[in-house]
Order: sequence, then structure tokens, then C-alpha cells
Amino acid sequence: MSSAFAGTDLLTVMPDISAYGYPPDPAGLTLDTGIPDVAGTGIPDVAGTGVPDLTAVTDPATHVSDAVGHLADQAQDMIVPALVGLADLSGALLVTRLALRGTVALAAFNNKVAAEQEALSRRQMSLETGSECWRRAAEAAAGLNARITVLGLDPSGPGDPPPPAPVQPVGVPLDLLWKRLAETERALRRAEARRASRATARLPFDHAQDPEHADWYDRLRERRRQVLIRYAEGGPEPEATVQEHTEPTTLTEATALSEDDVLREGAELLAGLPLVFTSAGREMIDDCLAEARRAVGRRPKAVRRYLDEAALIARKESERALLADRARQDAALRLGALQATAPEGVDTLPDTSEAVEVLQRALRDGVAPSGPAERTVRQALVSRSAALQRAYLVAALRRATERWGEGSVQDRMDADHWDFAPAAWGGEYWLRVRLTSTGQARVFTMRRPLAPEEEADPATAARDAERCAESSGYVDELGRLTEAEGVRAEFAWSSGQVRTGEPAPGLSGRRSARRRPPPPRHRHH
Repeated sequence: MSSAFAGTDLLTVMPDISAYGYPPDPAGLTLDTGIPDVAGTGIPDVAGTGVPDLTAVTDPATHVSDAVGHLADQAQDMIVPALVGLADLSGALLVTRLALRGTVALAAFNNKVAAEQEALSRRQMSLETGSECWRRAAEAAAGLNARITVLGLDPSGPGDPPPPAPVQPVGVPLDLLWKRLAETERALRRAEARRASRATARLPFDHAQDPEHADWYDRLRERRRQVLIRYAEGGPEPEATVQEHTEPTTLTEATALSEDDVLREGAELLAGLPLVFTSAGREMIDDCLAEARRAVGRRPKAVRRYLDEAALIARKESERALLADRARQDAALRLGALQATAPEGVDTLPDTSEAVEVLQRALRDGVAPSGPAERTVRQALVSRSAALQRAYLVAALRRATERWGEGSVQDRMDADHWDFAPAAWGGEYWLRVRLTSTGQARVFTMRRPLAPEEEADPATAARDAERCAESSGYVDELGRLTEAEGVRAEFAWSSGQVRTGEPAPGLSGRRSARRRPPPPRHRHH
């Protein structure tokens, strides 16, 4: 039997893989890059290095050499990852893989984005770089959406801005997605800071109860207010300084502390409380700071004890609040992956209702699942990820087959099988590609059944041998094409007799006029 097989290994999730093998339609989506032209010719400078985009030359009398044509093709490969929007299948797989790792795996949304956008503006983005940027952008969107979900759990108060809308990364060009991520991050920070500020406004005292010290209390809260303003403007989160400001000091009981000392330590303590600090321990901190100020003139030796007690409460309650917030964000991230609509063209995904109930409880209570509940959630994510990865492999192989050359490609009833008839083979022979249940890619040389006398004709055997030899070349090319789709498939070819059978309905030896043209071919540079 003339066939080839290969194990498949998903190396990189390419951004533009859909369940049907086609990327989102980029019509009308352009990059606002402000790219200068070359020497005032009106031809865009593609790479920012004086190399003209020769694909923009439309004069039919212009003849371009093979070397320059290759250069333009290379430039097109750099542009494609940024221009094409994230496909639904690629996006779903990226988010599900992230959910398996959890929010701890999320990198901070930082200045790297600016550097990447600068590279994008010069269109100096290779296929590998573009795919990595897409992965980080999709993960940043998932992380922001989890934070938005958690923020929406608590009702907003007077003057609170509403939480921003979740970011939908699918179908959006990379530069526009980055802009949306940055805008959403800023809006989310403002909402988080406002809610924390509203809680701080109740910290720690009511002026009416102690009007003589109203100014002292205002100064006590001022540092917290400044920290929240810096956070809203892109600064670090307050919890980053919790440990630094909540450790009890080394002053002895005999050291006399003034109201200014209490003010300084209390202000640092309040400034370091995390954004998600709850009201559970807030009243105890209030009482400790109030008693520390009163003890300055009454019981000087007790001031340190009250301050240390306030610091201890702040540290323990901060740790508890941060653990609950992390549990909620993890639950929101996982729920987002499990409750997302299946990408169009993907078969029904595994049932995850039991895991969804576990995660909804974790989101509500702020307690991470453990034991059997955690195993239920993880198994649901693994099953969904496996189903999406299999769909991705099928789509990647299918798209690679589209790029074999002139010919016709038709799906069979089983979506995991499809046939390719090279135009040069006249429709009598074709190649059948399938992905097995174990994830192995198989390719067979096929031929229609013949009458017994035709089967016995030596000419038939000669044609079979010729088609088998040509099939080996197609299989070698398929290995290279699948790698360009992020899938490693090293085929092993075995020569033998062709298989007989019926081709997929509609298969012919000519390229189908109804089939969409394949997207630009990628290469690794």
C-alpha cells in the first residue's frame, strides 16, 4: 500500500486558523502605520529600510526579476500576521491553554507592548514574532476579561465608573487589538482605583466624632489617595508594598512616639492595603490607629503595641483578600474558557457543566477548588483543550493541503478526511488525507476501481507506480507546509500498491472555481 504517516506535534498556534482552514476576512482592515514611501515614488517602504513594496507596482509593463519578487514575497510574509484578525479556533485554543496554566502565568501588561507596536509600525514582523505577539495579546485579553468579571461581582457605588466591556480579540487586526487592550486596561484601572478610593474614604474615622483632629485624619488618608491616583495612571498596584509597610518596626516599648510618628506609620499602612482589601478587618485597623493616637498623651508605651497590632491585622487580611481575589480571577478565567461558544465548524465540545458549577461557586465565595472539585475542573479544561487542538490540527492540515498546488480539494462525510486531486492526474487518481483518533496524520494514494481486465493491464501497474512516486514528493511538501502552520509532521513514506475507492463527492482533477483562494503562504525565515 502506497501511504505515509506522521505523528503531529503542535508547535505554535498560528493566529489565522479557523475550523474551516480559512482566516477571517481582512477586507477593509488596514494598519494605520504612517509608513513613508521610497524616494517620493509613491511606493510604500515596507520594512522601513528603503526596500519598496513591489506588490504595489501595477504597471503591466514592469518586469520584476525573480530575486526582487522573492523580496516582495518575504515582505508580505512579515505583514500577514498583523493584518489578519485572530480566527475563532486559534483564539479559543489560546484561551483554553492559558486557563490550564491559570492567572499566575499571565505576564503584566507592560511596556513590551509599546516596543512590539513600534516594530509593527515599521512592518518588521516575522511570522514567528507575529504569532508570539498574538499569543500575548490573546492572553492579555483573557486576563483583563477575568478582572472585569470579578470587578462586576460587587455593586458599584455613587460616582463609580462602570466596568469596561470585555475585550473580544477574534477578528481584529493586531494593532487595533493592542489599542483596545490599552484602553480597556486604563478604564479598568480607573474603576478599580475609584472603588478602592471609595472604601478608603471611610478609612479610618468619622470627622464628626473628633473634629479637633480632622486635619490629622485627612493627612492619614492622603498617601493612600496618591497611591490610587498613581495606580489609575499606570503605576504599581498597592499590594506590591504591603509587606514593606506592614512589618512591625523595631522600636522598643520605651521609645516615645508622637502623633506625627503614628501619622507616618498609619499612612504607610493604609497606602499599602491592596485594591481588593475587604471591610472585614478594616474596622479593627481603624480602632488600632485611633487608640494609638489617643495613647500618645495618655499611655506612651502602648502606642507601639497598637501600631504593631494594626500592622499584623493588615498583613493577615491583605493575604486573605489577595488569595480570594486570585481564586476569583482564576475561576473567571477558566469559566471564560469553558463557557465560550464553540468555534464555527467545530463538533460539539465535551460537556463541562459540572466543572462550571464548581467554578461559579469559587467565583462567588472566593475559595479556590481543591481535591475532587479541582480535578473535575482540570479534566474539563484538558478535554476541551484536546478537542480544540484536534480541530486545529485538522484545519492546519486541511489548509496545508490547499497549498499543495493546482487541483481540487473536497471534504468527505467525516470531517477528519478529505481528498486532493492534482490537476495533472486527470481525476483518476487522488491523495486522501486523514487525522486518526490518536492524532496521527495519514496520506494514501487512491484510485477509482477498474474492471478486472483493466486491473490486469500492465499499463495500469505502470501508472500506479508513477503516481506513487509522485505522491512521495507531495508528502514531502506537505511536511514543510504543515510546519508553516505551526504543526510538525515528519512523514514516513512507504511505497506499494495504490488504494482503490470512491473519491469525495465533487472531487475533480481541476481546481474548483467555487473554492476561496488560499491566504498568502507563510514561511519561516
